[in-house]
Amino acid sequence: MTLLSVPALVALALMLSPIAARILGRGAGWPIVAFFVAALVQLARLTPTASSAPATWEQRWFPLVIPGPLADSDIAISFAFRADPLSLGFAMLALGIGSAVFIYSTFYLPKRDGAVSFYVLMTTFMLAVVMLALANDIVLMFIAWELVSICSFLLIARAGSGGEAGAMRTLIITFFGGLLLLAAVAMTISLTGTTVLVDVLGSSQWAEHPEETTIIAALIALAAFTKAAQFPFHPWLPEAMAAATPVSAFLHAAAVVKAGVYVLLRFSTVFADNVVWQGLLICAGMFTAVMAALFALQQTDLKRLTAYSTVSQLGWIVATIGIGTPFALAAAVVHTLSHALFKSSLFMLVGVIDHETGTRNIRRIGSVWRQMPFTFGATVIGAASMAAVPPLFGFLSKEGMLTAFNTGGLSGMWTAVLLAVAFIGATLTFAYSARLVIGAFIDGDRDMSHVHEAPVPLWLSAALPALLSVPLVAVVAVLDKPVDAIVGAIAAESPQTHLALWHGINLELGLSLLAIAAGIGFIVARSVVDKAIEGRELLPTNGAKVLAAVERQASRLGAVLNKPTESLQPAQFLAPILWSIIALGGVVLWGVGTEQVIDGVPIAEKVANVDRWWDLAALAVAAVGVFGAVRSLTRLKAIIMVSISGVGVTLMILFLGAPDVALTQFMVEVLVTALMMLVVRRMSPEFPTPSKNQRIFAAVTAIAMGVVTFAAVWGLTGRTGRNEIGEWYLANTLDISGQPNIVNVILVEFRAFDTLGELTVLGFVGVAIAAVVSSIPRGQMEFVPVPMKQPMLGTLPLVQLMRIFGPILMIVSVLMFLRGHTQPGGGFNAALVASAGLALIYLASDRDEPVMPKFPPEWFIGAGVSLAVFSGVFGLAKGSFLMPLHGTVGPLEWNTALIFDLGVYFAVIGMFLTALNYLGGEGRPGTDKPLKPAQLPQLQEVEQ
Repeated sequence: MTLLSVPALVALALMLSPIAARILGRGAGWPIVAFFVAALVQLARLTPTASSAPATWEQRWFPLVIPGPLADSDIAISFAFRADPLSLGFAMLALGIGSAVFIYSTFYLPKRDGAVSFYVLMTTFMLAVVMLALANDIVLMFIAWELVSICSFLLIARAGSGGEAGAMRTLIITFFGGLLLLAAVAMTISLTGTTVLVDVLGSSQWAEHPEETTIIAALIALAAFTKAAQFPFHPWLPEAMAAATPVSAFLHAAAVVKAGVYVLLRFSTVFADNVVWQGLLICAGMFTAVMAALFALQQTDLKRLTAYSTVSQLGWIVATIGIGTPFALAAAVVHTLSHALFKSSLFMLVGVIDHETGTRNIRRIGSVWRQMPFTFGATVIGAASMAAVPPLFGFLSKEGMLTAFNTGGLSGMWTAVLLAVAFIGATLTFAYSARLVIGAFIDGDRDMSHVHEAPVPLWLSAALPALLSVPLVAVVAVLDKPVDAIVGAIAAESPQTHLALWHGINLELGLSLLAIAAGIGFIVARSVVDKAIEGRELLPTNGAKVLAAVERQASRLGAVLNKPTESLQPAQFLAPILWSIIALGGVVLWGVGTEQVIDGVPIAEKVANVDRWWDLAALAVAAVGVFGAVRSLTRLKAIIMVSISGVGVTLMILFLGAPDVALTQFMVEVLVTALMMLVVRRMSPEFPTPSKNQRIFAAVTAIAMGVVTFAAVWGLTGRTGRNEIGEWYLANTLDISGQPNIVNVILVEFRAFDTLGELTVLGFVGVAIAAVVSSIPRGQMEFVPVPMKQPMLGTLPLVQLMRIFGPILMIVSVLMFLRGHTQPGGGFNAALVASAGLALIYLASDRDEPVMPKFPPEWFIGAGVSLAVFSGVFGLAKGSFLMPLHGTVGPLEWNTALIFDLGVYFAVIGMFLTALNYLGGEGRPGTDKPLKPAQLPQLQEVEQ
């Protein structure tokens, strides 16, 4: 439980953040940081020694059923955390840098506006990163990975219209990376037979299946590139500069980009010697480092310049990880720490400059180093560390990467090429670092006499991470053991790190000094360089343009595919769907053939019980309804005939001995009929007269669909006897659950996870109905009904019925809910009965107005889904999410399935209320929009 306390502390900070932000405004960062510091202390206490194992915590979530060779394996997804040195290092990095950013935010943000959304999203961001670092289950790691993507999107989008494009591109790229990682996770589980991360990395299957290993390595590398902003997935990171400065600082220094680095380091255990892995990381990394450095030199916006510098620095780290030796991995870890310190500080200092001067554009900033001496000094230190100027920490970490390139085991020619590219990258790094300082503080002839130094808390909180690199170098040897421990968690052996500024005169030192000298030359000739590269396209195109082109083409394709649905004629958008089903069904049935055999006997010989006359009676009722619906000329008659057909189907189900399903079918027919009436009243009373060709096409489509459907039912279920799964439920349900209603037990216990998914989809349907209907102005409807002059006269019979049957329906609903485990009923059926009562209340009203207006239907949906999820948490105590727990309180028996069923009850009621209020009530959102002039004559004609 001790390890669980770390994400729990961050989660507690998240729960308290909206309250703290409402009370304290921007000052809410202080109590949140207190939780982060507590989590840091916990992590420090959990640091393993040489003789102790890493701390772990695990709670089984739910089992996985995997077809094939692993079908009988006990594979389960778990909430599993493990605090090995690598996990500890990245979690501490996120919490430490995050604390500095949150403290900075208490001085940087506006005093009140937007504090709640900022702190909630940023704390969620922190929780996702901590979970990613500590996860010891590969599925949990993927979930945390996607949470990081969602949080980054929301934080960028929070900037408003200025961040919309950047947020969407960020989401697209990171979502694509999530798909790649998901494919890798699925293949990994299939290959290794486990979801436990430490077991995955230690599996012997990697060596036995080199082809699958290479494919998974490529997928994980590309997925990590999307987070670490490596070519060609780099465009999102500079575009993310629309976000607030604290967001940029955390995102670039310790959150999203470090998530990509963490995954690359973690999987280096398996792929370090894989040629494809090495080639991808080294080539993409060094190309990105040089390319992004050139782009940084072109920038006039300080945040974009710093953003491209992040891309460049990440390229260095990725290439170093690609070398794969223990020393290279140690160098990558050290530079990750160094980069987090100077980059978080530089972003926050750029925010200070913007805060005091009112601009980030170096062409609009004059010489302000005299007015802002402390900010200037801190920026110099941070930029010098980034430029690898001795004796700062950045110099030490850059030397380590150059040494890793030189001793990485590549052939002589490739080593020379790699060092040459690294020299170019180091020179450009010094150049853009100098551009940052000179452009922000020295160059420029604008009058800046009104500018003054920022308040001490603002510039000091921003400068602190960079300032730490000065004393850290003096005691850098204290990092030797932690770095060795981190690399030991990745590689088979430790590099025996000896961090120091001076390692003698060697090639790496010479390259560093030459790069500094060339960078000084840039400072001297900066005006010439600016003219040479300003506004030039250094590449034939750039990532932003490519991504924009992909978005445009995808939009055009979507418009083409969506065109059939733009018509109000159902045939135009139903025809492609129906014919796709017909084609697919025809191919499948042709492949199955008519001589399908089950248990050695042809299907046709196993069909029995076709001599019951009551089955034919039910079929006749359904056939009459279908025939009447097809021949109907008016919409109202068609709805009535369709309802008759539904009654016939209900009778068939009842005669087959399934009262639960029959009750569900009947109640759905009743409610759907009511909703169809609400829709039809907004349409013309009669169907449009179809042409001869339309009749022929509709008839052919209907006959083909009927034939395929009949053949599918005949081929798949047209035999007597229950299948093995059904027999197992019949034989075991009572013994396992103690409840005789097999249907309800299956829904809320055996297959509760499936029901939870369906419940979520149901909730989305309700939200979609609300969104679509509320977006349609009344004037755009085909036919708008006019209220009757004396509506009460038409509702008097329903009022009397409501007085009698309304309370009865509600009581019956409650009783059906309570008896669901023992007799026909349950949450779904009970909710349908309650919905019928709500429909009766609406129909008995003399006005079109929402039912239960004080309780928005979306609340019911949210409460239902939340209750269902909440009930599943109890099952973790028994080993699996949604595992039912049974017990007795006094004379009554209680179980968590009842809570789950209550969630179903609320969600179904919420979905029906949504449809009823938005399709029926004139008070729904959007109906107050004025009618178009073209609608007025139609209204007058209806009134007459």
